[in-house]
Amino acid sequence: IMLIYFINTPQDNLSITRDMAGGLGFDASSETFLPPLELASYAAILRDAGHKVKIIDPIASELTTNDVLSLCVERKPDYIITTFSLPSFISDASFVKILKSLISAPIYVKTSIMFVPILKKFLFDSQADACLVGEPEFELDKIVNGKTKNGLAYLKNGKIYIHMPTPVEKLDQLPLPARDLLNNKVYKYPLLGSNTTIIQTSRGCPYPCGYYCPYPLVQGKTWRPMSPDRVYQELEDIVKKHKIDHVLFRDATFTLDQKRAAEIMQKIIAEKLKFSWWCETRLNCLNKDLLKLMKKAGCQGMNVGVETGDDEVMKRQGKPGVNLQMLKDIKEITDKLGLKLHFLLLIGLPEETRKTIYSTFEMIRCLKPYSLGVTVMTPYPGTKLYDDAVRNGWIETLDWSRYSGDI
Repeated sequence: IMLIYFINTPQDNLSITRDMAGGLGFDASSETFLPPLELASYAAILRDAGHKVKIIDPIASELTTNDVLSLCVERKPDYIITTFSLPSFISDASFVKILKSLISAPIYVKTSIMFVPILKKFLFDSQADACLVGEPEFELDKIVNGKTKNGLAYLKNGKIYIHMPTPVEKLDQLPLPARDLLNNKVYKYPLLGSNTTIIQTSRGCPYPCGYYCPYPLVQGKTWRPMSPDRVYQELEDIVKKHKIDHVLFRDATFTLDQKRAAEIMQKIIAEKLKFSWWCETRLNCLNKDLLKLMKKAGCQGMNVGVETGDDEVMKRQGKPGVNLQMLKDIKEITDKLGLKLHFLLLIGLPEETRKTIYSTFEMIRCLKPYSLGVTVMTPYPGTKLYDDAVRNGWIETLDWSRYSGDI
């Protein structure tokens, strides 16, 4: 039995939401403060294996970086698992290096980044024992007991070795995240409010906007869902056990299987489970009957990828499979139902022109979305956009702190 600390690496003067951009990290401002769901899931797995676990989320606990370092030195955990995202590369590496100089316990760093040059540099700069890569959930106990290297990336004699674990095929097998180890009331999402948690009921995304989107890069193109019963079990745990009022579904495309989504809604309605929620999905994965069910089950609104107001750019690069007429039709239905739409927009697609940007302004003026999220096109390493950007000389900087989606 070991004492294992999970640390959501402190962010001095930063406001990176590690859960977003496929887990690569996103500058979502201080108004978005989401719980470290992966750490809570890992903690549940290792607790079930008999270990003592603790989650340290410094901002949620009002701890400074020095407080976290002192806590680790004082309590002497047997293992530490911390986090690393792209825009916070420098501060994450610095924290791990300092921690490594103060304690003898192995330090593993969970990351969604799989771009080998970045992984290699982080391991070198941070002096971490290894990075946890891929989906190592069912390897964790063997990893901390030294029985496998599956799920690890590490340096040896200056060379990087990466042992990718088998992706989790059946998400129903995952235990409920250890939300009891989190200060749930402090987490918030601006479109829902405080006392918000997140849930991820599927992994992977098969859609072609993976040209620029990091979700297929990180989670793969094969969509792997939880069953409606398993989803409801976690929702009931959230609402009844932990008294959490708001839930943000973090699936890349929550309603990809509309029949599954409807079954989840029907279960929530039948069991009279009361909570407010928000999700992200695609316009071509919605219909009027499903939207009615979603509203009845407590949905307040959803983020929808629009990217651009130009139909041709949308069709070829922005959101293949979606068009402006589809957007207008769904907006009309959601307005009648009282559901809010948050448009996700991109500036800087390769085919973007001043004319297409004007089309986007016109689309916003005409449709009047509830709210907007505007990000600058970011060539995440590993995407086809990144390859095109390197080949065409579009890359302005390799300062990873700029790779935050922020304008």
